[in-house]
Amino acid sequence: MRRIILFASIIAIAIVSTLFSCVDSDKNFYDSSYRMPNPMGDEFVAPDGFDWSMTETTTVSVEADNEDAQYYSLVEVLDANPFSNSDYNVLAKGTVKPGQTFSQEVIYPQGITYLYIRKTDPKGRVSVNTLAIGDRQDLSVKTVRALKANTRTNELPEKYSEETYDTTGAIELVGNTNWNQDNHHLEGGKSYIIKNSFTGNINDNSQYSGIFTIFVESEWTPPHNMVQSANIIVLKGGKLNISKFDSFLIGDNSTLTIQSGGSLVGNDLRLATKTLMKNFGTVNVNSMKDLNSNCTLYNAPKASVVITGKSIGLQEFTVFTKGLISNFGGFTIQNGTLKLNSEDSMQLFYNGDGAVVNTPTFIIGGIGTNDGTINALKITNAGNPTFTNNCSLYAKESFNLSGTNGKIIMNKGILAGGIDGNNIIAIPSFTLGSGQATVEINNGSMIKAEKITITDSTIKTDSEGTRSLLKATESISTGWTTYFKGNLDIECPEGKFSKEAYIMDNSVKLYIPNGSKTIITSCSEITEVPDPGTAPKDPQFPIKLEDNRNYSYLFEDQWPLYGDYDMNDIVMTIKKRKLKLSKHDNKVEEFELEIELSAVGATKKIGAAIMFDGVLASDITEEVDFADDDDDDDNTLIKNFNLNNYNIEKGQKYAVVPLFDDAHKALGRDRYIQINTISGHSNNVKKTKTISFSIEFDKPTLPADAFNINKLNIFIITDGNAANRREIHVAGYQPTQLADVSSFGGNDDASSISAKKYYLSKENLAWGIIVPTNFKWPLEYVNIKTAYNQFNDWVTSGGAGNKNWWNDWNETKVFQTNKN
Repeated sequence: MRRIILFASIIAIAIVSTLFSCVDSDKNFYDSSYRMPNPMGDEFVAPDGFDWSMTETTTVSVEADNEDAQYYSLVEVLDANPFSNSDYNVLAKGTVKPGQTFSQEVIYPQGITYLYIRKTDPKGRVSVNTLAIGDRQDLSVKTVRALKANTRTNELPEKYSEETYDTTGAIELVGNTNWNQDNHHLEGGKSYIIKNSFTGNINDNSQYSGIFTIFVESEWTPPHNMVQSANIIVLKGGKLNISKFDSFLIGDNSTLTIQSGGSLVGNDLRLATKTLMKNFGTVNVNSMKDLNSNCTLYNAPKASVVITGKSIGLQEFTVFTKGLISNFGGFTIQNGTLKLNSEDSMQLFYNGDGAVVNTPTFIIGGIGTNDGTINALKITNAGNPTFTNNCSLYAKESFNLSGTNGKIIMNKGILAGGIDGNNIIAIPSFTLGSGQATVEINNGSMIKAEKITITDSTIKTDSEGTRSLLKATESISTGWTTYFKGNLDIECPEGKFSKEAYIMDNSVKLYIPNGSKTIITSCSEITEVPDPGTAPKDPQFPIKLEDNRNYSYLFEDQWPLYGDYDMNDIVMTIKKRKLKLSKHDNKVEEFELEIELSAVGATKKIGAAIMFDGVLASDITEEVDFADDDDDDDNTLIKNFNLNNYNIEKGQKYAVVPLFDDAHKALGRDRYIQINTISGHSNNVKKTKTISFSIEFDKPTLPADAFNINKLNIFIITDGNAANRREIHVAGYQPTQLADVSSFGGNDDASSISAKKYYLSKENLAWGIIVPTNFKWPLEYVNIKTAYNQFNDWVTSGGAGNKNWWNDWNETKVFQTNKN
């Protein structure tokens, strides 16, 4: 009877104790079937298979690409882009040489979507490329609206040859404006010639009788502002002067040919539908404001078109074409704009091999190809163009494509600011605005600009052949739907690349300006030569890795019973993880660890240790060296552990290094009181305890990933350090050989040695978790789901959602001295 009363009293005490930080978990020795209320709520169950991990694991393999086979390249795996963010951590490091492969297991926080592989070759040249490892890699395929089909897209325009003409039999037009018009009626099918300065009127009714031909041997000033149904041929030495009209139209179904040595001068020249103008001589007019659909303006090699722009008035465009401009010579606009109409028409533009276009502003529309050189101050777009640049496209001031989902395609082409001697100069500003534009820079092409801004657009290359180059001398800014794909090098100053607001293929590599190995040669044989680097040499050995990412370890101390789930009974944080690696095989010569004990919410004695799940006890052949951070011998913190001569625990299969045997004493308190879990409490301490130790290996045999975070099994001990002790590990981590596992499956616990399921409850809750950040732990008596708004959803989603839940805390619910 007395035993029954005593047992009831224990349960009553336990119920009362839930009002405090901890309960007396010894009651499970009396009744392993006793259950505490679910601290997350009666209906709360974490999904089956949820392991509470906030990190992911991948294997990174890297091959050397240096040409110096006897030397090593240095490989580093980073958790952020060093070109964008100075706050990055080195997760793995080692060396590789041709014929070898660097391969390591890498651990990273779940919220990370990219790892960055930084490689330093023997000549000191540094490259960075991405490894997509998160959800955003699925965004790399996007839908771009298909451009309208055009049967002329893949065809180069016809290249005309200059003809000779037999003017025998042509009717000479003579006289002046006083002559009777009827005497100058031009009939279809007949040829006429102007040998002297003819100023007479003509009466053209040829549209009813066919097309007539006029040969211009001297200077001719037409009497009207339009000629139609005519073949006008300006012979060598001839001149067509249209200066008396504000605008002159070559009408429907007409042709205008200017032979070499011939010329055309005037104000505004316009070409009507289905007209053909062939220039082998010179054209000098103020504007060409309207080149209509299906017309063709052909400018031959050595021929010249000069648009002065002197009389454009309020007109927006000096040259506005909805037809075809096919240039093989010189085409110069001195003032104003060359505008190619949008893709909605059959407009085409072609600048041939050796041809040169000069214009203050170039507005790209429709379908165009450049095989020569285009010089502009500003380049922008109209509509959704498809423009191919196979040679030199220069914008001295700016290049800006906005509101378009068109394409710019480059094949061994250069898009830059111009040429200065033998140097390719950068465009001051290159912008792809919103609209999902695509720029393809294939086969050794280059875009070079001072500042590059890319929003909702894609820069990509072909997957094979010579690498192409996107070169920013000052900065690159991107949007969330910016894509970089393919065989592409990107140069940008460190710290001036966008804050990871982009999607980048694994094959893309980042370099500092002039740091890539890709030599770009323009069609004019001007080259962009990279820095050749220094004389080859190995990196400095041993290789030193220092991972400064913080990993916080949070424990409840009531296992196998639930506690109050404020996750602050013990708070420890790994601050630094250091490795020294051997030269030839990336084996560990020395390992260092720094752990901070920050808070103790428990009101009983608690110790802690770390088991290396990838290191056997027999691998430790040198004494573990504990550092001294505050003039106290750290060995006094572990005097109650049973250690061998190497400062690791006896009787263990895997190496177990003690951290402290009394958390309260480690923080300078001699009473079992709550420390740093109640704001403003007199028990709190400002100076936390840092435990540091190192392990040396005189004969390195262990790989670097044996010391990865997922192999560091930090645990707490709640009943002393003897055998059959009560250990509490992070969810999923195995107990040591000294642990008492008789409570597995009892009370709230659902651990199973046969199933390799450790320290998870019947509702799949954890007693210990690792948060990959410098964590702000909840205040005493505050459930972690109350302190962190997204914690509940993260757990119930099985870790699929709210992966960065630790960034959303309630400032009134976390320990105040630890908040931002």
